[in-house]
Amino acid sequence: MQQQQAPAQREFFNLHANGIGYLSRVRWVTPTGRGRKAEPFLACAISALRGAADSPDYTYFDLRVSSAEAIELIESLQKEVDERRKVLISFRIADLYAHPYERDERDQKGRPTGKKELAGLIKGRLILVNSVRVDGQLVYQRAESNAEAAHVGSQPQGDEAFYDDHGVGSPEQGGQDEQPHGPAPQERAQAPAPRQQPQYRAPAPQGRTPSAPTRQPARSGGYGSTPGHQRQGGYADRREHDYA
Repeated sequence: MQQQQAPAQREFFNLHANGIGYLSRVRWVTPTGRGRKAEPFLACAISALRGAADSPDYTYFDLRVSSAEAIELIESLQKEVDERRKVLISFRIADLYAHPYERDERDQKGRPTGKKELAGLIKGRLILVNSVRVDGQLVYQRAESNAEAAHVGSQPQGDEAFYDDHGVGSPEQGGQDEQPHGPAPQERAQAPAPRQQPQYRAPAPQGRTPSAPTRQPARSGGYGSTPGHQRQGGYADRREHDYA
């Protein structure tokens, strides 16, 4: 009896982006075409914040809302968006790609010139919304985001906890940087101890230290006198030349 093999699961490469931005242009889109591609879908735009908090820059995303949870939430915010209220969301988007298109060219006063110009934007799929603030007031917080943030110990935005992991351990790194400098003074203080040992007493007769002439006469009984000079074969002459 032959065993039926389970169908192989398809593998995908994920490209995700997490951030915070202002929600706009919530609308239902009905594409022209046939089949599944012609089904209406919910779309929105997000002006994502980046850079310094006191003077941020913005990156514009035009997104298709994918998950059922995100569709229900974004659709419920359409009224606030149409009223031009400040709707700030913490989000996760997937499958980003650049989309070039043509648009009507306008002059500095915003009047159409009758010409076309090339423009571009970043498209993708909105798959997750972690939190929503309307005019600064928190109106939605995803439960799993709270659990994730509490586990990591970071800010309440669940996706932002991912970035805090890179900063963990910076105090430890600072301590490691100080450790190599700590033992160094002790090593320098202990280093002179071997040099203070009397290792050079034996070679004193070779005339390498200034104290040799004062110690040698008492130890050798007239070492360096005229008879000694004759016996040593000119040692005193060599010693005088060394100190000249």
